[in-house]
Amino acid sequence: MHNPAWRPAQLHTERLASIQHHFIDERPTVRGTGKPRVIHSLPVHMAVAAEHPTNALQPRYLMEALTRQLSIQTPTVAEHTSWQLKTIPLGCRATNADQGLILVFATANLEGVRLAYTGIKMLSATPSRRFGVLFSGARDAEFARRCQQRLASGAMQFLGTDIHELGHLSAPGPNFSADLARLAREIQKLWGNHSIHNDLEVAHT
Repeated sequence: MHNPAWRPAQLHTERLASIQHHFIDERPTVRGTGKPRVIHSLPVHMAVAAEHPTNALQPRYLMEALTRQLSIQTPTVAEHTSWQLKTIPLGCRATNADQGLILVFATANLEGVRLAYTGIKMLSATPSRRFGVLFSGARDAEFARRCQQRLASGAMQFLGTDIHELGHLSAPGPNFSADLARLAREIQKLWGNHSIHNDLEVAHT
């Protein structure tokens, strides 16, 4: 004989059993695959002079360090996003997929400025492209600033292109981690702004 005192508990159990299908996802989420849902591919134009200082930031180190920093610094809202940087071969006009932001890494000297300008001229045939320019190897902050201004004024005057100045990044040292984090934030901001700009252009076409 059943104890009447158990009846409420029995009824509660039966009710949970009858509605449990509402709490069961018939298509369970796959976790721990290790594969990001979105990969941002950032093209890089290397405007590295033949006399690129040995104590300056080297291209290969930049590619590896910045790729890692962009991926670990991704906002939580895009935690399943990863980044990859790819060098645009010399003389290449980039692919049709490279319609967004292009990073230009240049030696902070006259040859580096010339190479950066030539690359931007070749790649700016597509109006939707934007350029962020990073210098390295300047002998001092004033010379780095002059290189940035020379390239920015030339690109605007002769190409009608407004480049985004990403500053100067020295070789790894005491402040390198902070400077690299700042650079990654600026690139992510430019990437986001460019995506919004493209969405608005599509909406108005």
